[in-house]
Amino acid sequence: MAEPVRLYPAAGELDTGDLLRALLAAPEIDTSTLACLAGNWCDGEVLLGWQPRRTTDRLDELATGDQPGCWIGRIDYRGDCWFGYFDTVLRRDRAGRWWLAGDPQLAAAIERLPVPEPGDVRLAGITGTGRDDHLAAVERAILQIRAGQLYQVNVCARLAGTITGEPAELFLRGVQLLAPDYAAFLQTPDRTVVSLSPELFLQRRGRAVRSAPIKGTRERTGDQPDDPGARELSRSAKDRAENVMIVDLMRNDLSRVCRPGTVKVSELLAVRPAPGVWHLVSEVTGELADDIRPAELLAATFPPGSVTGAPKLRACQLIEQLEPADRGLFTGAIGYLGFGGCEFNVAIRTFEIAAGRFELGVGGGITAESVPMAEWQECRIKAAPLLALAGGGWPDPDPPETAGVDRSSGIFDTLLCRDGELIGLADHLARLEASCLKLYGAALPAELPDRLAAAGRGLAGRHRIRLTACPPAPPAIEVSPAPPPGGRLELHRASRAAGNWRHKWADRGWLPQLGPAALFSAADGTVAETGTGNVVLIPAEGVLRTPVLSADVLPGVTRRRFLDAALDHGWRIELGRIEFADLLTARLVLVLSSLRELVVVDRLDGVGMDVDQRLLSVLDGWLGRPIHH
Repeated sequence: MAEPVRLYPAAGELDTGDLLRALLAAPEIDTSTLACLAGNWCDGEVLLGWQPRRTTDRLDELATGDQPGCWIGRIDYRGDCWFGYFDTVLRRDRAGRWWLAGDPQLAAAIERLPVPEPGDVRLAGITGTGRDDHLAAVERAILQIRAGQLYQVNVCARLAGTITGEPAELFLRGVQLLAPDYAAFLQTPDRTVVSLSPELFLQRRGRAVRSAPIKGTRERTGDQPDDPGARELSRSAKDRAENVMIVDLMRNDLSRVCRPGTVKVSELLAVRPAPGVWHLVSEVTGELADDIRPAELLAATFPPGSVTGAPKLRACQLIEQLEPADRGLFTGAIGYLGFGGCEFNVAIRTFEIAAGRFELGVGGGITAESVPMAEWQECRIKAAPLLALAGGGWPDPDPPETAGVDRSSGIFDTLLCRDGELIGLADHLARLEASCLKLYGAALPAELPDRLAAAGRGLAGRHRIRLTACPPAPPAIEVSPAPPPGGRLELHRASRAAGNWRHKWADRGWLPQLGPAALFSAADGTVAETGTGNVVLIPAEGVLRTPVLSADVLPGVTRRRFLDAALDHGWRIELGRIEFADLLTARLVLVLSSLRELVVVDRLDGVGMDVDQRLLSVLDGWLGRPIHH
């Protein structure tokens, strides 16, 4: 290998941005194909290459030997790839010095290039996956997880829009403002990629291999470890369990190509900052077995476990069902092979640009404890700093704060205690804790399940256990007789203030005189929920429809139990908008609540509705005991 030629003095006269702009503006240099890796690649180096000697779409051709250059390229989520072999590569070391292998004349020519001023870049016309579509996909994933099909799956949304200006400026703004660990700019004749990824997929140095999966996210408002998001993430049982699942998956993947006994977890559940968010990060290391080629290492581990799920094969199958659009490069990988090893990021926080348009994917891991609206908010939090780099914003606004509700009264939950058994206890506590964390930044006390069990112990028949939480005060528990199950109900359409109704507010003063008979509309005028329960519509036997869990709908525990039962019985579940007119043509309309369980709706605003008694008898007993209407 030729001795490296120093291009700039030790202090470094040009930063990465100036050098990249100079190369792209130089008419005598062909930069139609160009790659730049910046951040923590090569322990803090920057790689910048152009005019690859050859290209390939086959991973098994990625061998470097003792050559001075390296392969740089991308692998799409589905496995299609593009790699170029760059023997013209500038390397900027941690001291700020640029080096070029073997061509002092080219080094001198680059040193004389004029540096243009930074250009502008704008993102506009942004559209994307609809909120309700993503909420429905998340809930379908939860149903499959609760049914035992898998433990975790990553569900993604897609954004798209127009881009004006140079994509390189978007990349350089991201590097400067967000400081991602594994940023990549890859310009090829078919598309340009701007990746601002914080996640390391694979690193190989000699025979040592390392992966650092990310699982667990919270919004970041500061840089210190005591930031509320960092504290919440560090003690989140759901996120910690999610991370450990993916760590086990990566251990399994690496064990296929590493020497027995060498795969270890070198770091577990570290809270690290990333653009706009905090992440839980772990590290898995191992020693590659002899004669393992790069293609074999990638085949054993791709696609990355953190953006698929566990088990990986079943997660990938479910992703195909839940996501209507191809992911493209998103959740694939970008990186290099050469210099004695290889390094790849996970292609998240990644723009794909072609013909003046961009696409951007964003998503998160779903488990049985996931809250669909919280997962939607996580997508927004991850995308916000990326879109803001060029004046863009999320196309679907946040729901407003709930008006007319006294937050100081706290939130509550109501459980049915049946002969001493607390029905759906884990789901009730998970929902209440999610609201406590969101609204008050506090988890429920660890001893609360024992207190609830003691409150219900020895109770005969049906009882109501009301749990009110308003941190920092300890939760209050009240026990009283419960109403009988089932029954019939006439509903009346009603309105309420716009806002976030997925929390069960203890202040009930906003309820109109109609009380439990109120049927509220969503922000778009469709059916939301009643004053005491969720609405389920049966248009035909074997089909169940219910509104998606938007900000207008409380994630009812009985609703979830009923959907689980429907899935177990092979029914088709449709999550989405329900018009008020749909209720009048249904064979059966039910209100689901924790205390009354299944309540039949037989009138709406004075108009009688069909009640299919035979169909009702089919559903009777789905929740554990027959309910006589």
